[in-house]
Amino acid sequence: MPDAARLRIGMLALLITWSYVAPAQDARAIFETFRPRICLVSYYQNIASQSRIGSFFKVKQYRIGIIVNERGLIMVSSDVYPLSLDIISSGGASFFSGEPTDFKVKLHDGREYAAEFIGKDDLARVAFIQIAEKPVEPLPYVTFESADTLSIGDGIYLLELLGKRYDFQPIFTPLTINAVITHPKKKFLVNNSISALSSGGLVIDRRGRAVGITLKSQTEGGFHTPSEFEELRKDYLEIAPTEWFQRLIESPPVLVKSIHRGKAWMGIRMQALTPELKAYWKVPSEGGVVVNRIYPDSPAERAGLQIGDIILEVDGQKLPITRDEDLDRFQALIRQLPHDARISLKIYRNGKLMRRALQLEAAPPAIDLAANYQIPRLGIEVRELTRDVLYENDLPLDLNGVYVYRVDRASPAGLAGLEIGDIILQVNYQNVKNLTSFRRTIDQILAQNPKKIMFFVRDQKKTRFVFLDVH
Repeated sequence: MPDAARLRIGMLALLITWSYVAPAQDARAIFETFRPRICLVSYYQNIASQSRIGSFFKVKQYRIGIIVNERGLIMVSSDVYPLSLDIISSGGASFFSGEPTDFKVKLHDGREYAAEFIGKDDLARVAFIQIAEKPVEPLPYVTFESADTLSIGDGIYLLELLGKRYDFQPIFTPLTINAVITHPKKKFLVNNSISALSSGGLVIDRRGRAVGITLKSQTEGGFHTPSEFEELRKDYLEIAPTEWFQRLIESPPVLVKSIHRGKAWMGIRMQALTPELKAYWKVPSEGGVVVNRIYPDSPAERAGLQIGDIILEVDGQKLPITRDEDLDRFQALIRQLPHDARISLKIYRNGKLMRRALQLEAAPPAIDLAANYQIPRLGIEVRELTRDVLYENDLPLDLNGVYVYRVDRASPAGLAGLEIGDIILQVNYQNVKNLTSFRRTIDQILAQNPKKIMFFVRDQKKTRFVFLDVH
């Protein structure tokens, strides 16, 4: 073989060797850089007892935490706080969960700190906790960069923690982006069958830049057609790019119940403008949002929207929504706006195009954040009425009463037939104006050690009397 040929073959072999070894060396350097920047977050999820009002079962939970500033601000998955914050929040655990407690952060070198819950954003699906004591020295932290340049076929690394079985050891996985989903918000999909500790793992590109986090998989049950079954067989991991949460790191949401401000809210229910509806109404647009309910005392009502209106544009942005599955695009568009933004709507009504200005407002707090009063002697927890309850049950906004949030099955309330979702209107023929008046009335009655207490209640369909035998 000629020397020149041997030289070319040798150089080719060397190039192949370099192309094989270099990524492994780079991967190790990337891992060593980011490992100190993730941590183990532990806390107790408080599950409400169904046999005794006021008591909870403490279940210890673990999550991956990402250190996002040198003072010990930690970003975790929003599911650490399962309760709904406002009437458009998703994922609220409602009746069965209390607030999480006893947060602790364990760093990669074994140091452990107590931490406090700061707040969460359900839309971005992240929450924040803060190390309670100031670290002796600044902590290494993750600085996220834009994921705009990532596309299908690009390589990434996932830095996560394994579960308790593997002593929460780190796991570092090279993967390839398999799909880019653009609506309602941009996210990436990768094929992944590795079960890490939880959502919230760190996503790093091959250049060593932090570009996103992993999202919790949402498994759905129920019957599926064969075509749906084929799709469910694929195990995709979702990745939220930096743009989802970057501004939240700079200004974390703060949960203070008395001043909590919900996401931007219009106050409508809706359906998609399907091709069939477009043809029937002769709508001059491909897609839109059909208003099928307007909530009382809402921004939509004050803006003069009507049932049957078709929203075609928001601030000049068209709404190519032709399936109900696409309505998330519109919801995400509204929720990401400032809570007090003023928007312009292009509407199709009764064959005419028109414009309407609408002043958004913050969504009202949900029942999960309402003031509560627990009465272990009767076996009930009641809460101040909130608008989500009134809207859901088509009740007037000026209705007086308190909402039955929990009932112990074997308690006087449970045995009498009081149910979760009932609204107590009267106690021993005394009208209940609000939680304060209910508490005052009940305390006075219980102080007299009665044998029976009468509640006059209503649910969605009817009113009824309920008599409690007091032990």
